[in-house]
Amino acid sequence: MYKYDLVIFDLDGTLADTSPGILNSIRYVQAKMGLPEITLAAMYSHVGPPMEESYHRNFALEGEALARAVALHKEYAMRQGYREICLYPGIVQTLQKLRASGLKTAVATLKAQSTAEKIFREYGLFGLFDFIAGTDSAAPKSKAQLISDCLAALHCEKERAVLVGDSAYDAVGAREAGVPFIAVTYGFGFKCADDVAEPFAAVAESAEKIADAVLQTDG
Repeated sequence: MYKYDLVIFDLDGTLADTSPGILNSIRYVQAKMGLPEITLAAMYSHVGPPMEESYHRNFALEGEALARAVALHKEYAMRQGYREICLYPGIVQTLQKLRASGLKTAVATLKAQSTAEKIFREYGLFGLFDFIAGTDSAAPKSKAQLISDCLAALHCEKERAVLVGDSAYDAVGAREAGVPFIAVTYGFGFKCADDVAEPFAAVAESAEKIADAVLQTDG
């Protein structure tokens, strides 16, 4: 018997390099709202965290201005940004291998639900997941809440699930939700095993290594 029944994936920096679409969404917001230029490093800091947090941190936006920036970002993402991504090498094969082994797969992403679903349809991934948990601007959720939604929808106990992600935000979400965490080092957050300070379930340097870490038996 395998150690896990359910593998939950982060999207940005774990399944795909979504940075081109995210950066272009920021540029769209800047042009529409007359926002100042920021460094490329600051733009990349939008990959992963909640949009509200990033626009407040980098542009000091609050209230209605913050809500408008988030709405414009989503507008671009839904119209064009969802096409401006690149799946990481081996991700499709890894998902296929996990499912062929009898495991369930899900996604917990801070992207809008509609945007995430468009990405998966566009790139032929929709049928490789049993459940997709994204955010809703009317009722925002944390990463931990999204993980919990996956657990509830697929009737899986916490100890039988694992989250795969590329950043400290993902690690915190996993800890708050009470599930183990596998850190990938090819995304935007953790760049090498030395970046991983906590004793996570595993560290994966490639998509193929995710399957190796997940497909362990109970002993």
